[in-house]
Amino acid sequence: MRIGEFAKKHGITQDTIRYYLDIGLLVTEKKGGQYKFTKADSEDIKKIIELKSIDFSLNEIQSILIFQRLSGTNTDVFRNLYLPFLESKRNEITNELAKYNRMNDYLNSKINEIKSAELRAKQRLGLPMAALSILVCPICKASFKISDGSIEESMIIDANINCSCGYNAIIQEGVYIDRSAPRTKMINGKKMPTKEEFLSECSYTFVNFLYKGMATIIEYINKYKEEPKYIMELDNCVGFFLLQYIKDLPPTSTYIVIDYDKERILKLKNNLEMYYDHKNFIFLCCDFHKLPITQSSMDIVVDFGMSKTYLESEGKFLLDMILPLLKEKGIISGAYQYIGQNEKAKENIQLKNEDLFSRSKILKILDSLDITILDLIDIGPVLKDLQHKGPMKSTEVYKLAYVGRKTKK
Repeated sequence: MRIGEFAKKHGITQDTIRYYLDIGLLVTEKKGGQYKFTKADSEDIKKIIELKSIDFSLNEIQSILIFQRLSGTNTDVFRNLYLPFLESKRNEITNELAKYNRMNDYLNSKINEIKSAELRAKQRLGLPMAALSILVCPICKASFKISDGSIEESMIIDANINCSCGYNAIIQEGVYIDRSAPRTKMINGKKMPTKEEFLSECSYTFVNFLYKGMATIIEYINKYKEEPKYIMELDNCVGFFLLQYIKDLPPTSTYIVIDYDKERILKLKNNLEMYYDHKNFIFLCCDFHKLPITQSSMDIVVDFGMSKTYLESEGKFLLDMILPLLKEKGIISGAYQYIGQNEKAKENIQLKNEDLFSRSKILKILDSLDITILDLIDIGPVLKDLQHKGPMKSTEVYKLAYVGRKTKK
């Protein structure tokens, strides 16, 4: 029987047969330049296939065949040499089965956990009645008149909000809405991407870079402030920081998120209602220059890059507007992105004001505010061409993370 016919008979390739011949698994003789396969070769290849099917390595199979060729199959010598191989493989497979059973149990547990979370009773979030004391008219700072409201579990779900100065807003689906605010969030003339879209366009390296910034802020908050009553998040992607911090969020704290994109707020709110138990949130659909929050009411302000983003778009550093809302000795923690100092890399950056992205500019602004810096760290670098498409491309990016306390200088 020639090699082609032999390979076809046993369902393997000619290249595999040749390899087995080269390493001595098969020992067929040549005649006239052609291999002539015999019944013994067929028995050998069947044995090889059988042993491979139970995960013996080619080296192990080689040893077994050598034992067989040396002593024959039905001998004490072969049995004594072959049996330890079989027992060792059985023990190996038993251990593998135990490992895969553990893995299977873990996966089933996680799958059931996720599916059961989807079936859990959805809580309903609204504006906490207890938080009305910190709400004021963003125009004249007077108290609101709230009418035509619906209340569930001490939370306002729907209501009309009016002020004697003529300002009015609504609470709808538990969200405070400045009537002039709602619009779609845009970046560089395009609709702001979803998290799924963002992930498809940036690297894992850059996502980890963002996560490290958030983890640092969380560490700072936990270190310097216990049981805050009110926490305000400033973030270009509403709730981005919250969904990492929520596992550390004290149950008595009220967390405030702000965005002018109503749909993004509602999507965040739906996730919080579906998958989390925390009840104290204030959802504000408004612009930062029209925040309905009274002065000196916030215990913590988290600024995950929003102040610098606001500076780039509006020419104003957002903390100048927000700091009056923070209590004296309240905590401010933030993380701002900036470019590295490589001059060659800077040549690739097309910005009207490159200084907006410099570390020294950020520190100079922070130094001018009523903030005493308690901790400061630089995170990075990562390459800009690894992040989501934006004004920064193909150079090193760092993040400056800090925590400070509001004090009069």
